[in-house]
Amino acid sequence: MAKDDTGFSLPVHLVHEVDRLFDELIHRPWGFTRPTVELWSPEVDLYETEAAFILEVDLPGIREEDVEVTVDKGDLVLRGTRTVLRTATQGNFHYQERRSGRFSRRVRLPASVAQAQIRAEVKQGVLHVTLPKTHRERSA
Repeated sequence: MAKDDTGFSLPVHLVHEVDRLFDELIHRPWGFTRPTVELWSPEVDLYETEAAFILEVDLPGIREEDVEVTVDKGDLVLRGTRTVLRTATQGNFHYQERRSGRFSRRVRLPASVAQAQIRAEVKQGVLHVTLPKTHRERSA
């Protein structure tokens, strides 16, 4: 068996490689960007209906007033802060995946989105952003 020089075990390396390929194939056409530093970055789903694109973002523990949704130079920009309350006050963590801190996700909007009609709301820890299609795109 060949030695793995990456410092990761094979399953971890494989997961990172799959994530990288997924980013290249799926995220890039929409202009999704992931931070290069290991920061908290909420996960998103993007799907399309006849009338709109729908972006759903997992934001557990975040209040609607702590999320900012804006359009900047043709990009949809999502910003906010999450604070994970730790129940352990003594001892050492053995494993920790939940992250706190500011997040920012930027998504390139296609020309077929009616930017002035974008709507956003948070329900049960999920941000729903409706990106209505222009009338011309709907009839195509």
